[in-house]
Amino acid sequence: MLHELNWFFETAAARFNRDYLQTRNPDVIVLGDDIPAEILYSVCDRPFYVLGGSLETAHWADELTPRDTDPFSRSSIGWLINPEFDITKNALIVTAVSSDSRRKLISILRNSGRKVAAIDVPPADNSENSIRFYTDQLVTLAETIGRHTGKRFNARHLRASVRKVASAHRQRQNFLDTAALAGGFITDEAVILASQSMYFADSLDEWLLHITALVNELENIMNHYAYRRKDRPRILILGSPVVFPNYKVPQLITSAGMNIAAVADSLSLEASIELGRANRFGSADNLLRKIAQIHLSTISSGARIYNTGMYSYVMNLIEQLKPDGIVCHILKGQIEYDFELPHIEKAAEKKDIPVFRLETDYQYQDMEQLRIRMEAFGEMLTQRRLVARRYRHTA
Repeated sequence: MLHELNWFFETAAARFNRDYLQTRNPDVIVLGDDIPAEILYSVCDRPFYVLGGSLETAHWADELTPRDTDPFSRSSIGWLINPEFDITKNALIVTAVSSDSRRKLISILRNSGRKVAAIDVPPADNSENSIRFYTDQLVTLAETIGRHTGKRFNARHLRASVRKVASAHRQRQNFLDTAALAGGFITDEAVILASQSMYFADSLDEWLLHITALVNELENIMNHYAYRRKDRPRILILGSPVVFPNYKVPQLITSAGMNIAAVADSLSLEASIELGRANRFGSADNLLRKIAQIHLSTISSGARIYNTGMYSYVMNLIEQLKPDGIVCHILKGQIEYDFELPHIEKAAEKKDIPVFRLETDYQYQDMEQLRIRMEAFGEMLTQRRLVARRYRHTA
């Protein structure tokens, strides 16, 4: 019934197709998701994101990385250095030094002859020195990318980029809100795929057209059909990004009889600002400072002393969604997400929300073991809902 979903499936599948990748010759490759998109689109029309997620590309990196390297880092290196295709021929690889693993990736790429531009993430957020330092880093990065792509970095291009990114995030949120109402007509995994495919699409403008069409299809179905979604425990996913095709965690949750309320990973925390009247004709310096300030207050990084922005974001989600449980997904080796877990657990305990820590990698050998644990977590949440319902009824 949702014909528009085919475009999203095909777009995601193409990103893992050898024939497609052999024809790609991107100007800019973005390693990770922690560079503000407003900066990227101001000096590059079509950035190519590498977000890990692939078991095969992780295997390609076996001889390039230490055995204890986290799956995201291994998969990312496999994307960029492998025997099947080379998307780095004419590309500038840009990334943020947001963890020790990322620093090692940069070293491997540079030693292999790849061209890399990296920025440092300040260890503290919201201080004047941090904002100034990060703003300077973004300016240097934008000018470096601009020299590579031939697109000059200026206030006009930056304002256009801010409008484009803000429009994409508004429509992405509109889709998520619509999908939540139409949960019986679209699976949780399909919702995640469609929302994340903005990173897989060749063109952000094209993605906007298709996500708008998908929203229209969902609204049309809701107007003509009635469907009551089963009353199941609702789960908020935190921690390491859940990236296609590594959908182990969503699959485990839905197969255990639970629904996914939201995926609150760093892919959702990208800074997105609206151009008010004060900024519509403002200078590039003022816009850059605002982008740096918002981005620093939202991103989560192992380089930070306190990820207060991430904590506040999660608390707001808990307040809005009121999930029955939280699953904290930790990719083996990504210890930066474990540092935030005690703060989340304390806050969730005050809200009487159970937290389930799930550590895994891109392999599927542990699926049955994890499924048993997830089903037990789901059963416990179901029993809690029944007890709470009986209490409200008797009260």
